[in-house]
Amino acid sequence: MVEAIIPCISSDLLLEVQLDFELPAYTACTTALIGSGLTAEAALAQLVDSWTQEWQECIILWQQQLDEDAHALQEAADCEHECEERETAEAEEHREMEKKKPKINNFNVDLLVSDIIIPHPSQFVLQKVKNMKFVELWYFSPDSCEVRDWNKSSADDALGLKKIDGIVALKSFSSFKASNKALQDHDLSWR
Repeated sequence: MVEAIIPCISSDLLLEVQLDFELPAYTACTTALIGSGLTAEAALAQLVDSWTQEWQECIILWQQQLDEDAHALQEAADCEHECEERETAEAEEHREMEKKKPKINNFNVDLLVSDIIIPHPSQFVLQKVKNMKFVELWYFSPDSCEVRDWNKSSADDALGLKKIDGIVALKSFSSFKASNKALQDHDLSWR
């Protein structure tokens, strides 16, 4: 079944006034009905009844159109509300992610970088201290911190496997290796 497309009603039909079929503009319609055997009053009543029936059908269509428009507006408002909620949730999630990101300090372009390397204990020593193991005092002396042949070697590029907290991890070999120049505590000179 093919439904006829109902044109959009642009004004409220409840405000429409019934036509006066006694006006000269409707004389031709009234004369045609009188010619078919009706009296003048019956012809006018038939015109009024026809207009009233069409008007009531249009009122029903008007109410359906209002209901459809209200439903469409409600759906649009619901969709817009969902979009706003989604955008708010995404913005909140983005804000949370920004909070979790590590902050980078401001970069000072005019600051000069020192070309002097401050002596410090090797990774081997720092790892032993972290693990609360015995470390010879020589590793903390200026002689040890200045020695570069064992602090920086080809082993810096080599990695080994180590189990840390139940997880297997890669670790630099330089942090496993003790210096061959290390002195025992009783051999140190106390200057």
